[in-house]
Amino acid sequence: MNKFRTLTSAIALSLGTMSFIPAASAETTSEEDVILSVPGVMPVAALEMTDEPGTWFKDPTDGDSLVVVKPGDAVLIKMTDVNAEHTITSLLWQPGAAKFPVDQDKPSSASVTQTFDKPGLYVFTCKVHPYMFGAVVVDDPNTEGLDLGSEIQLVTGAKVPTTSDIAKKLLRTFFVATTPSLWRDYSKPNWDLKLPSIPLNLGGTVIGLDALNVSMPNKLFNPATPGVGEVWVNAQFETIKGKSKPGSATQVDAENWTIKKKVKGVDINMNNPHNMWTDRTYKYIYQTEWFDKRLVTFDRETGQIYGALTVGQSPSHVMSRPSDDSLTVALNGEERVLKLTGGKHPTAQDSVNTGPNSGPHGHHVTHDGKFALTPNALAGSVSIVDLDSGQASTVPNVGVIPIAIWGDATDKAYVANLLGTPPLLSTLSVIDTKSKQKIKDINLAADYDPISGKTTGEAYGLLPIQTPISPDGKYVVTANTLSATITITDTSTHKVLKSLPCEPGCHGVNFGMKKGGGYYAYVASKFANDLIVVDMDKLEIAGRVLLADAKDADIVGNNGMGGQGVLPLPIADHGWIEETAKLSGSGQLAAEVEAWLGALTTAQRGVELPQKVVTGAQP
Repeated sequence: MNKFRTLTSAIALSLGTMSFIPAASAETTSEEDVILSVPGVMPVAALEMTDEPGTWFKDPTDGDSLVVVKPGDAVLIKMTDVNAEHTITSLLWQPGAAKFPVDQDKPSSASVTQTFDKPGLYVFTCKVHPYMFGAVVVDDPNTEGLDLGSEIQLVTGAKVPTTSDIAKKLLRTFFVATTPSLWRDYSKPNWDLKLPSIPLNLGGTVIGLDALNVSMPNKLFNPATPGVGEVWVNAQFETIKGKSKPGSATQVDAENWTIKKKVKGVDINMNNPHNMWTDRTYKYIYQTEWFDKRLVTFDRETGQIYGALTVGQSPSHVMSRPSDDSLTVALNGEERVLKLTGGKHPTAQDSVNTGPNSGPHGHHVTHDGKFALTPNALAGSVSIVDLDSGQASTVPNVGVIPIAIWGDATDKAYVANLLGTPPLLSTLSVIDTKSKQKIKDINLAADYDPISGKTTGEAYGLLPIQTPISPDGKYVVTANTLSATITITDTSTHKVLKSLPCEPGCHGVNFGMKKGGGYYAYVASKFANDLIVVDMDKLEIAGRVLLADAKDADIVGNNGMGGQGVLPLPIADHGWIEETAKLSGSGQLAAEVEAWLGALTTAQRGVELPQKVVTGAQP
């Protein structure tokens, strides 16, 4: 029997939703597609980019995210059901492969036809949305098992053996990310990640794919001490009756840890809601649609949608200036930050350019409202934007895909570099915002051996994403998506103090108020449906809360999944909480908000901005 069909059929039967059967002809692509991509090259398979959770790169013949071809074959990669532009970029490939890596400087709708000459594993992503994964395995039919090659080359330039721990982590992450049935569902008693015993050829060493299996119990528990207020989480991957695009904004009561409601945006077909912010009165929630072009405004209490304003390509993060409630939106698919009025119907006022092909992502507005700091994911730089003058300064060569940033009241900012700062595998960069220079890189993976997988200390964080600074200025808390860990770094020593267990696709972090004083860090994950609560007094996990709502019949898939943006209310960050506290007793705040403010300590309310207090914002 044909080796391709034997292997891929076994995967299909084992996983149900996956059937990696290689195409034998170009019937999956049209002549027009081929001509538009590379004239004269006829692909035997295709991967189409979509907005669908998991299958962001999809084989049109079977819906999978991986195709298997032979040496010398070509594959067409193109945009199909997408509302935003993307890049087609090599994440890892075979060292020495001809015409690799593949990359596009900026997002577009252009297709790529790529010929593969060397057996092994090739993974593609989008630099704007870097958990979109599609893969091609080039398999030599004369070898045993599915050929992954002896080495892989990462986009950072590093080469690692396919037998290494980090290569296996990347492979497991690919299967988890692209297969919703493998996501960790806390409504079930256990998480059983079961892959079939398909033989994989790692440069002559043959192992079973089932060597990557994981099994562990799911345990939910509420924090012993209630929080104050509520926590909004973007369950970006929920599929919902009545709309074709995924995602909701989920409201959790921090007093009793139950879901209050989910804002789904059915009437506007809300698409991949990613990040949120609010106004001083907590009347409005501003919501970005990262895989689209819009900023949505809805009522916090009722969930009523007030409007969806077209703002530009892939709006990732939104944040206000604390003094006047005006808004800033980072356009991740462009090279600018948009400035808007706040209120029920925001309107665009102006924009600030952040540099050529910059792609700003998780930006941060300083506590005094003077500057917006942008991590420029496509340019590897940071921009410091004067929001009054509209002038921007650039800190170059920060890292590979800087994805989130926070600044403090002492002219320091911390940047999460998704793919590290070569040769360091995983880093936070420390920026002096006054001198506009990088001070140092904090090695989040200093205690991890990428070959053996051995850890010798707390510094174990791979692929960092959101990384806010605690309101008391003591810690930087980072969600690390590949290692599934939460690292806590001391801001005075820049040492990683703790590494706590997270979930597959660990992503979103922000701080909320703890009843009686102190703070909780709330952590959400893309490929799990729990909200982790970290007690910042003890630096330990205080609870795990379910984000799925089994009683909601309108959620038809991925219930509670896709945790990314996190917005706790009251806002814990200094600069913002004071502005809301000033309105207490004025009649401008809802009774519920007044009660929240009354439950806070003086230190939490921040009537005066303490010296060296650090401010943060969610990415």
